[in-house]
Amino acid sequence: MSNYNFKNFFVSIVVPTLLTVILFVISLYFIFIPAYESAIMNKKKEMISELTNSAWSLFEEYENEYKASRLSRAEAQKQAIARIAEIRYGNERKDYFWIINQEPRMIMHPYRPELVGSDLNDYKDANGKKPFVEATKVVEVTNEGFIDYLWQWKDDASQIVPKLSYVKSFEPWGWIIGTGIYIDDVEAEIKELKGRLLRIFLLILSIITMILLYVIRQSHAIELKRKRLTAELRLSQRKYKTLVDASTEGTVMFHDNRIVFCNSKFCNLSGHQIGDIKQKTFDDLFTISWDELTSSFLKEKTTISYETNLKCSNGVTKDVVIAISRVNYNNQDSYIIIPKEVSKKVMIAKESEKLASELQTSLLLMKQPVKHLIRDILSCSPTTTIQEAAKLLTRKKKEYLFVKESGYLLGVVTDTDIRKRVLAENKELNIPVSQVMTAPIATVSQNALLYEIQLQFNRKEVSSLVTLSADHEFTGYITYLDVMAMQQNTVGFLIKEIAIAETIDELIDIHKKVPVLVNALVESGDNTANITRIITSITDAFTKRIIELGIEKNGEAPCQFTFVVLGSEGRMEQSLKTDQDNAIIFEDVPEEQLSGVQGYFMDLGEFISDALNDLGYHYCTGGIMASNPKWNQPWSVWKGYFDSWMDTGDLESVVEASIFFDLRGIYGNYNLVQSLKSHVLEVVQEKRIFLSAMAQSVGNFKSPVGVFGNIVGNDTSSKSKNIDIKMILMPIIKYSRLYALKNGFDETNTLARIKRLYEEEKLSKIMFEELSLSYNYLMQLRFRFQSADILKGLEPNNNVDMAQLTQIEIGTLKKVFSEVNTIPAKVNADFKSV
Repeated sequence: MSNYNFKNFFVSIVVPTLLTVILFVISLYFIFIPAYESAIMNKKKEMISELTNSAWSLFEEYENEYKASRLSRAEAQKQAIARIAEIRYGNERKDYFWIINQEPRMIMHPYRPELVGSDLNDYKDANGKKPFVEATKVVEVTNEGFIDYLWQWKDDASQIVPKLSYVKSFEPWGWIIGTGIYIDDVEAEIKELKGRLLRIFLLILSIITMILLYVIRQSHAIELKRKRLTAELRLSQRKYKTLVDASTEGTVMFHDNRIVFCNSKFCNLSGHQIGDIKQKTFDDLFTISWDELTSSFLKEKTTISYETNLKCSNGVTKDVVIAISRVNYNNQDSYIIIPKEVSKKVMIAKESEKLASELQTSLLLMKQPVKHLIRDILSCSPTTTIQEAAKLLTRKKKEYLFVKESGYLLGVVTDTDIRKRVLAENKELNIPVSQVMTAPIATVSQNALLYEIQLQFNRKEVSSLVTLSADHEFTGYITYLDVMAMQQNTVGFLIKEIAIAETIDELIDIHKKVPVLVNALVESGDNTANITRIITSITDAFTKRIIELGIEKNGEAPCQFTFVVLGSEGRMEQSLKTDQDNAIIFEDVPEEQLSGVQGYFMDLGEFISDALNDLGYHYCTGGIMASNPKWNQPWSVWKGYFDSWMDTGDLESVVEASIFFDLRGIYGNYNLVQSLKSHVLEVVQEKRIFLSAMAQSVGNFKSPVGVFGNIVGNDTSSKSKNIDIKMILMPIIKYSRLYALKNGFDETNTLARIKRLYEEEKLSKIMFEELSLSYNYLMQLRFRFQSADILKGLEPNNNVDMAQLTQIEIGTLKKVFSEVNTIPAKVNADFKSV
């Protein structure tokens, strides 16, 4: 190795390594050890203060005995002294408590009985300090505190060592109780730590020295190899440059997404100048990406073709077919690309192929069975009047009513028939439906495929087909619109199935499809906002249908009401693990009607909660459900609830009430919930104590990142590291809720709240982007692990197993935690004066 190369190596490798070691030593002795010393001392102080408080509580216990006249004060004091004199703690059970009074005079000392009863005003330690006088001064000012002095080591009067004691006054008796720690013990721990760290440092230094020697040896071999490869590279460069320049077609060579060589014919095709094109990447010149190109090569293939577009200098694109050859350049994969402009004839052939593919997809769809589209038949007799038929269709929320006699379907009547054949022709409403029905009915096998159903609709020009079993029995009917819906999205079809379900059992069967659908959305990479919106839409659809079935079972509601959802559903942020958070708000009614009205809504609330639980939306453990009388109340009571919450500064009450500030109406008269929200948003901005308490709940977040930057699991005693993602999301959710309320914003969704805060310039662009990205990333992890649990047949939860994450994901998670950690500081700064 030349002197020049060795010098470069020394400067670039050895010097940084030595600096790292030096910085490590400096950090060790000037940062970590002092910090550790301070931590140990603070821990010791905390220990003796807690011990003193525990012993002090004995005084309080005997004072209560005296106040209750069960003991005289003298007897109470005597028993207290006896108990405290026997207390020992520490490894050797020799640490103790002592008692003096305010004079000061010694009342009890287990190892210095000769001092008991003596005046301590003139008592000094070896340094001339009066510890007991100092104790009286401390408690006189602050009632409790620390003093330091010299004292004998436990029960050994021959050893005088520094000691730190914690003293606390018991005012009813004028006594002071204290206990302490020996400074020498702390220093011994520090000395032992320094010894261990020195041994570790010497071991690390030895390892680094061996690594350096090995690196120097390897560097010499690498230098020799580099010289050989440099010569080979120059030869390779000349070979490929000659190949590209000599090509009769436009040719360009890429290495690591950068142009290595390019001939003039390619410049002419693209319109770029030779000097400018060298600065372009593959993505700058073609519409397919570099990653897509490199991933297309199989191991055994060295040449492929692609249809893409060439981006020209004038802003237009040219349809081209590129021939790509993979070559070895500088011991790495490089690519020689020859583009050819596509003719109009080729474009027509391409469109034909695309059309054929679409037709093939349609044919596959048309071969699907349609059993799941079959609806139950709603029937009436031929003598049923038009008016009765219309009422039946309205009550059952159906569009088709079949006329049935002796088990045979004679015809069908629809909403359209009634409008065209009765109302438009001014016929009487008491005529029988048999006079306006469409007959005969059209039938099809219940096992028919979609294309067969489509043919029947086209041939018979009807809007419904009655399905027949193999025994030619009527099993239901299919509508033309249902067949068309097969080509619509799965979510819309699922929600439509929910809307027409007639029983809770049907809804339970439909709900089994939800986890599979959501898992497909998660695996497709759909964004979290879409996934949560879809999950919430499905939950809303189930809840609305259950409410409708409940009203059909219990009768029409006696007054206007709104069914509201709270928490994650209220924010439209449901995951795969969710329980019920809902309530009923009904309009104010006269006092004499209240009992009957509330009885109706309690029955309805119980029906809804039970049905949702049967579907898999578990009962709320906190009882926040419409089946709980407390959360099934008239509007004025709800107004009182919110006024009470907003008038309190109690942190626990604010935390419990927080989910109610995310309420959202999903059924009934939305004016009830909107007027309540308007009242809250108008009043809450002036409730500074309430907002301060809500801010304090945001600031109570405990970061999952430890002192040394490691992620700490939920259970620090367990080897597995599971992080509760819901707990990490809460600061973002609480932050958005707090600032939305403070600024009077009506949004309930977290991302919508954050966006509104940014749009109204209440939030910086950087924080808006960081919070949005953090929220989305945490929700993606949440869905990923919940989806995996469901596929394994497990109950989903909010835990993320750190062992299943890559280092990149863990790094991203730490960055997210770092951003979330800034929230409490910002909130505390904004609300410190509130």
